[in-house]
Amino acid sequence: MAEFWMELQPVDSYQVKANGVLSEKDRKIMTFLYQPLMGAECLALYDTLVTEVEENRLWSESHSHTQLLNLLGISLANLFQARLKLEGLGLLRSFVQTTGESRHYIYEMAAPLSPEQFFSDGLLNIYLYSKIGNAQYQRLRRFFSDEPMSEEGFDEVTRSFQDVFETFNGSELPVSTVANGEPVGRAVSRGVTLDDKAFDFAVMLQSLSPTMLSRNAVTEEARACILKLHAIYAVEELDMVHYLYRSVQADGSLDLDYLRKIVRDGYQLQNNRLPELKAKAEPKAVSQESQPQESASDTEALAYYLENVTPYQLMVDISDGAVPAETDLKVIDEVLAQQNLPIPVMNVLIEYVLLRLDGKISKNYMMTIAAHWKRKKVQTAKEAMEMAWAEHEKYKKLQEEGTQKAPTNYQNNKRKFNQNGRKEVLPDWFDKEEVKPVEKEMTVREKSTLDKQVEEMKKRLKEGR
Repeated sequence: MAEFWMELQPVDSYQVKANGVLSEKDRKIMTFLYQPLMGAECLALYDTLVTEVEENRLWSESHSHTQLLNLLGISLANLFQARLKLEGLGLLRSFVQTTGESRHYIYEMAAPLSPEQFFSDGLLNIYLYSKIGNAQYQRLRRFFSDEPMSEEGFDEVTRSFQDVFETFNGSELPVSTVANGEPVGRAVSRGVTLDDKAFDFAVMLQSLSPTMLSRNAVTEEARACILKLHAIYAVEELDMVHYLYRSVQADGSLDLDYLRKIVRDGYQLQNNRLPELKAKAEPKAVSQESQPQESASDTEALAYYLENVTPYQLMVDISDGAVPAETDLKVIDEVLAQQNLPIPVMNVLIEYVLLRLDGKISKNYMMTIAAHWKRKKVQTAKEAMEMAWAEHEKYKKLQEEGTQKAPTNYQNNKRKFNQNGRKEVLPDWFDKEEVKPVEKEMTVREKSTLDKQVEEMKKRLKEGR
């Protein structure tokens, strides 16, 4: 995405074009259904642009963006981001004409989807449900719904046009010319536009087995549904094939409602949450100072890696590209949710637990350490690494002393004194796991694993990944 200042400047002029008249119901739809998805700034921009077009007119006067910034009280960057969200939601189309150094924009406003279209959209309604929850979602459905009145027992007595009016016999007909302008009608809804650039239908269709599902069953309606599911849940082509097989009905057609359900259930099972509608962030240019150099130490390189990787990708990298176990991901998600650790700290915790428990994830063990680090207010990967290493050294020293004394004295050694004479209590989680008799071999194995991960990480950084 281009930087906003390359596309928009306060001195650039603009005009607003309305493709029709918005009703009061449209404004309620914008407030209750669209605002949770795009935010108050977007709604304010939409309302301001629509209001600039006078009643019974289709075009506004020309203004500079400086006026718009002053009306909204926001920065140029926020204005640009709000415009992009309106475009993505199908509420605004932007056109630009460049003449020399000056640019003139046309903003064409579109009506929101009707409540019936919105709640059956299969894209926006899913994001709205995820954003506001079931109770509020059902309340909004009731707000925009009404019970139909039964017409049973009634006979229609409506007259037709010919029954009421005489046939016209005049010779003069009204002449419509371009000079008379364009009649103003109701604003047209565009909806969200999706393209298939990110989803290869050719790959999906080639992977279909004719005995399982005919390609003819993938209708235009089914294609639109598949694109929306891909946009929401990031379902890849081959995974979509398996979902389609499960959605085939007895007559060979696809049950699209069931397809939406199983894809949604699959996403919830893997992520333990519903998807959220998020705008793409501007790509951040990483300075040379922030990236570890070729000569950087293993600790610096590992700290940089753990600061920038996601827990899921970390688990994939540790497993040499294999998909992490669902039970492990569920434990990590639960610990992260309950303790609210920063992501880099959580990454260090994952690394540490896997090394301490020989590649296993223990919920109670991880939760206890996470609570300890939370109380210590650990915020960065470097701080967490120092904490883990210091505590590990204490644990090793405790083990060495424990081998020279009776088991009863081992527990007494948990409470030690530092150089200032203050009592220092070791965390309980250091004696939760069984003490291995061959500590030196364990340390060598841990160091070998760590070195391997660091080398792999430095190689990815060098390649620009």
